[in-house]
Amino acid sequence: MPDEKNVLLIMSDEHRPDALSVAGHDVVETPVLDELARSGTRFTDAYCPSPLCAPCRASFATGRYVHEVGAWDNAASYDGSTPSWPEHFSDDGVSTASVGKTDFRPGVRVFDEQIEPGHREDPDLNGLYRDPPNVRESGRDRITKAGPTEEPDWHEQDDEQYTEAAIEWLSARADEDGGDPWVLSLNYILPHFPLTAGREYYEQYPESSVDLPYDNPAGDDHPIVEELRDHFDGREIGEETLRRARSAYYALCTRLDENVGRVLDALDRFGLAEGTLVVYTSDHGEMLGDHECWWKCTMYEQSVGVPLIARGPDVAEDEVVERPVSILDLIPTMADATGVAYDSTWRGESLTPLLRGEDDPNPDRTVFSEYHSHGTSHGAFMIRQNEYKYVYYPENPDQLFDLEADPREMTNLADDPEFRNVRKRLENELRSIVDPEAVDQQAHEDQKRRREQPVEEWW
Repeated sequence: MPDEKNVLLIMSDEHRPDALSVAGHDVVETPVLDELARSGTRFTDAYCPSPLCAPCRASFATGRYVHEVGAWDNAASYDGSTPSWPEHFSDDGVSTASVGKTDFRPGVRVFDEQIEPGHREDPDLNGLYRDPPNVRESGRDRITKAGPTEEPDWHEQDDEQYTEAAIEWLSARADEDGGDPWVLSLNYILPHFPLTAGREYYEQYPESSVDLPYDNPAGDDHPIVEELRDHFDGREIGEETLRRARSAYYALCTRLDENVGRVLDALDRFGLAEGTLVVYTSDHGEMLGDHECWWKCTMYEQSVGVPLIARGPDVAEDEVVERPVSILDLIPTMADATGVAYDSTWRGESLTPLLRGEDDPNPDRTVFSEYHSHGTSHGAFMIRQNEYKYVYYPENPDQLFDLEADPREMTNLADDPEFRNVRKRLENELRSIVDPEAVDQQAHEDQKRRREQPVEEWW
């Protein structure tokens, strides 16, 4: 992408991949992101490296897999000890800045500028208790207290501040005469819980008009997924509460969309849009009651999948790419855009050919994700390749889904004799990336060590 110089990377938190009207959702309204997709390229099958905030953001900060950086849980946030892509870009002459949520340890600084950094001030200790998993204190309250607020809650207020700060930063850049290429990483909190939304937005989604979760009550009893259902205490939720939760979530998606629109308007107004690659994605999704699950932490599409949209010079317009990709692929893609040399430790593959509308140079590209935290006694390891998703759980049954034939993941094919070869091939592919048993043990040992030490000794 020789004409591209700058990158505006917008990452939200907990935005499930189907919660876009351009993706065909019947309820949620996201006009800004819809227009971004029409003026660029949208990926239908994008995934995060781990469906949990701190592990995913540590993985993304470094371009490496979670098990490589030891970011197992929300009490193992990125500590700066593994080199990051912002530092690499800065060393190669690209100025970097972040606005908003990072989920790094307090005091960690890897961007040239870190504006209103949303570091994780306190570790979430629930991920250290997995033998057996605990039930999250007040976990059910996150669901039952969903609804409208008369004044914006803290997450809406913080995102408003992040929007203003990003606009101010872009204005300052526009006033400069030339200068180094830059990357601005804008990190929102929405539509992350609490599932509360200002009444102005909430009332756009009357409870009677929103959809209800599917597969709720769940038809499966997979041991690890059952543990997660128990951990969040999200079973047997009444229809009225389910509708309130969905109304609030969709309202937060629309509020987020509005903030993104203000930033993109500023990019245009300041004359920066023409030379900037714009990327929108999220750190993970949100189950919202589907499969009787809540929040994230599962390998179902709503949790491990994310939206991914890009627009800019040389990016094909109004294109939809139906290829599995990872948000880790964004790091070499941004390097292409800014002229930065690749780091050999990055695990992603550049999306530049796909953004240009070219054939995928790796038609069998494999996407990997993993989870090692609260609510589960053992880890989960996912492979997505072509139409198949394979999930391996040490000491527990595995799962295999044909997402073309079964997009809702209702039929586990892992024990179907007709899919024996597919299952074996994908397990071999998984083991070429990771030793799941060894990594599962490593995560447990590290969590046990921290559990038995005073928090101040390791945080």
